[in-house]
Amino acid sequence: MPQYGKKGEAFILPRLLPWKHDVVIPQSQIRWLLDQPDSVVSAFEAHQRALFYGYTFLDHGNAKESFSNRVIHRFAARHTRSMIPGLGEEVAFSMNKALGDVESEWTTVNLWDLWMRVVPIPTSMLIAGSKTCRDERLNKSIVDFVGAAIRTQLTLRLVPTVLQPLIGRLVTIPNRRHWKSMCDVVMPTIKERLHSMTKQAEGCPGFETYVPPEDYITWVIRLIIAENRTGELDPIKVSKRLLPIAFASIHTTVLTCHSLMLDLLSTDPEHLLLDTLREEIEAHRPASGMWNKDALRSLVKVDSAIRESQRLNPLSSAIVTREIVGAGGLHHPDLGWTLAKGTSVMVYNEGIQRDEDAFDDALLYKPFRYTSMQETQDRDALGGGRKTLGQYTMTATSEQHLPFGHGRHACPGRFFVSYEIKMLLAHLLTNYDIKMLDKRPLTTYVGLNPIPPIGACIEIRKRHT
Repeated sequence: MPQYGKKGEAFILPRLLPWKHDVVIPQSQIRWLLDQPDSVVSAFEAHQRALFYGYTFLDHGNAKESFSNRVIHRFAARHTRSMIPGLGEEVAFSMNKALGDVESEWTTVNLWDLWMRVVPIPTSMLIAGSKTCRDERLNKSIVDFVGAAIRTQLTLRLVPTVLQPLIGRLVTIPNRRHWKSMCDVVMPTIKERLHSMTKQAEGCPGFETYVPPEDYITWVIRLIIAENRTGELDPIKVSKRLLPIAFASIHTTVLTCHSLMLDLLSTDPEHLLLDTLREEIEAHRPASGMWNKDALRSLVKVDSAIRESQRLNPLSSAIVTREIVGAGGLHHPDLGWTLAKGTSVMVYNEGIQRDEDAFDDALLYKPFRYTSMQETQDRDALGGGRKTLGQYTMTATSEQHLPFGHGRHACPGRFFVSYEIKMLLAHLLTNYDIKMLDKRPLTTYVGLNPIPPIGACIEIRKRHT
């Protein structure tokens, strides 16, 4: 595939039935593609189709709009700073709980299982707040739902469209069971928020000073009220709005952390990489021991190590996907071709991010690759009297770095995720010793989807300070 993209040529990628073939856009045309209006080229329709949104998340009505993205865009950034201290507490609690059996002796731990035990608690805090995030039934239900969601998507990809309504009902029986189990825990919170927030919006006496906790449940209700969608002020409807964010948060964070640790532990032991990261973490940790936004942003080496792992280990080989929705299709004015309505378009980001012409030793994990690049940019900006843009940080997107997508539809939750992963790594490295690996376990592929080596294990013990 790279031989076409590097020549500026689009090409067709055949897919197994019942899927339509994809048109792969070269890197030189990414900006042109992303600049197209949503009425012509739709990110939401492509994502809905890939995730089988209405089936997976149990509500075909929710599959008609990008409500979740609007919630995150509108509320996440403005409340991230205030949420970080509490998130740090849950990171420490979940890590200590998951590694409760690890003492001073070396202990073998399955890395995938570790992250699947650690990540749900911070995720639950984002979704439902600190009062319920440690509930074991809630976290088990979320993890089980994520597994069921993935199985739903894999199954329906093999089913002809005409049979999907029938098969979709059957294959999502586990999804519904796990959703109902989640509801047993979060429904009292949802009902209380709905009652208090609607009363406040109506100006009822006694609710003037009500301040709801800042979490995803509150944000969903707040946006429903702001958009005057009174028919959705229903506990069941609100609860189903939680499913996409639970899926995205668990799935992406676990995959990213798993790949990151394998990359870190597979570097040359003589480079003392873990010690270097520990030194930076200890140097920038606030005296109180509680992380804050500014301290986390100062972890430039940690940031670079994560970004480099993302470069080599994308969540999919085709993160940037679009569907042509304009009645007249999409015409390229310079190249002369036209894509009909309904065509699936993608960018082969893995080839772009592993391009030897763009990156020195492109297939090698170099944890401080972006630290060096950022330092060079900062020097150039300072010399020219310009403000540095931080274009090589973990959350910065570009046409060469697409783990979070790019353009106006880039992942809106990436900033929150970056702080979460940094705190997870900081707690793990400063509280535990981990043996380096002789060789990185290989990732396999099913189509465009990487399958991580979930059997990989690490040797870990408590650090003595």
